[in-house]
Amino acid sequence: MNNKFFNDIFRRYPVLENVREPIYNSFIHMVKTFEGGGKLLVCGNGGSAADADHIVGELLKGFISKRKLTRKQLEPFKNNFPGEESFFYDNLQGGIPAISLTSNGSINTAIANDTNPEFIFAQQVYALGKEGDTFLGISTSGNSKNVVHAAKVAKALNMKTIALTGKGGGLLREHCDYTINVGANLVHEVQELHLPVYHGLCAALEDYFFEECAGDLGSMKISSGPLEKYGKQKNKLGDVELIVFDFDGVFTNNKVIVNQEGVESVVCDRSDGLLLKEITKLRIPMFILSTETNKVVKARASKLNIECKSGCNDKESFLKSFCAEKNIDLENVVYLGNDVNDLKAMESVGFSIAPQDANPEIKSMASFVLKSKGGDGAIREFCELILKNNKHWS
Repeated sequence: MNNKFFNDIFRRYPVLENVREPIYNSFIHMVKTFEGGGKLLVCGNGGSAADADHIVGELLKGFISKRKLTRKQLEPFKNNFPGEESFFYDNLQGGIPAISLTSNGSINTAIANDTNPEFIFAQQVYALGKEGDTFLGISTSGNSKNVVHAAKVAKALNMKTIALTGKGGGLLREHCDYTINVGANLVHEVQELHLPVYHGLCAALEDYFFEECAGDLGSMKISSGPLEKYGKQKNKLGDVELIVFDFDGVFTNNKVIVNQEGVESVVCDRSDGLLLKEITKLRIPMFILSTETNKVVKARASKLNIECKSGCNDKESFLKSFCAEKNIDLENVVYLGNDVNDLKAMESVGFSIAPQDANPEIKSMASFVLKSKGGDGAIREFCELILKNNKHWS
């Protein structure tokens, strides 16, 4: 997990190293929830109720970044309220859909009075939750009955469930897909460790959904030095010695057309080639590295006049050998990839870039995430960014 927010947490709170994996898995699942149009339902008691409100507060508006609206998001305001769009642009921020089940006094007291106090959260989950949503239950002991009942209802509705608890995990652990059980038992110590966990999750989610989309393409600044989005890169863009592309999911939309004889074909964008020709004028070598064995990969690479290696099952090893042979420093390599088979290779280079629809694990570790999807503008956007800042790449 190469994300500056998580890495900073584990540096400052070494005791949380033992829950690194469930934190990361929870983050990946939350990404899938929000990308799929789902929402997060959060609850807890006492101090954990305050934590639930705190989490939702960080998600509904800007936390670390300002989350400025994009042109597309501003369009409805421009159409409905001509001349007032700048007012909304200045005052609205992007939000991540989340609901705290602790803050509605009317329904909570009604449930406690009319039915059963242990069901104050379960009833709300039943009314508000649906498949595709995620439930986050906070309990320092893991045994809060109202939180456990809510987790059970969430499971019955086919929602994913996450527990944020103390060391043991309690009963809640038995009913959750992911359990972040921090290494403490005393209530106040558990709560002290819950704060950096959910701050890290909120910061990483904000970074994932908003940092790479802030502003418009023309206002993107990559000329000030390294692509530092995740704190991994050290080099200046002028040091780049090689650009490496995956093929499927980068040049294509990761789909394949199969005819009745079983012959496969893919769709590429002709305009990619026009801009790639401009990149060659900057004298930066380019290389396509693909696990795919379909002849179309080499054919497209030949058409673009880009060196290619297809059928490569170990991209990291091949790339290291290739760069050693060509006397290229891996820290001076830019890699544009989209799926988990690119992960180790992307981690080994100086700059890693992902299309907007890349695998969540790839996006979470990438140095920079494009606005465009693979096969639908990713190559063009990448080339445009280079060409607009070509003085730093030459």
